[in-house]
Amino acid sequence: MSNPSRTSRRALLAGAAVAMVGNNARAQPSDDSAQILAIMERYAAGLRWGTADALVALYTSDGVFIRDNLPAAAGTEALRAAYRQVFATLKLDVAFEIKETEVAGDMAWLRATSKGRVKTLASGVEAMESFNDVVIFRRTAAGWKIRCYIYNAAKGAGTPQ
Repeated sequence: MSNPSRTSRRALLAGAAVAMVGNNARAQPSDDSAQILAIMERYAAGLRWGTADALVALYTSDGVFIRDNLPAAAGTEALRAAYRQVFATLKLDVAFEIKETEVAGDMAWLRATSKGRVKTLASGVEAMESFNDVVIFRRTAAGWKIRCYIYNAAKGAGTPQ
């Protein structure tokens, strides 16, 4: 016969080991960071191609897009309308430089700068522009999604930090 206290200790240790393995499997920052960076690559491609639906698909259903001098667009339909407005007036080709990322449980954020060509369609005027970007992500059943995207034009001092 086995000792009941020894069996209980083994069960407790086995449970603790399983819990540690489970927590370590979930907290893989490199994997999370890679997924978040892949979203930003898809975001940049969506801007270049002018595909509002592709950009909206990167957001949570309650996602928010906050732009300079315009009201925030919150929710799927408002996001779609906001991006369609952007693409009706501008042609964008920007690249992101990720400055920092942080993952905390089911939320993450990154800070980036973006720089590239912005063409105003009505006038045909094209200019190099720079922006500061903050993106907040939420982990969903479908993977990481953008919860809130905030940017502002980096005017003045030259290269954004």
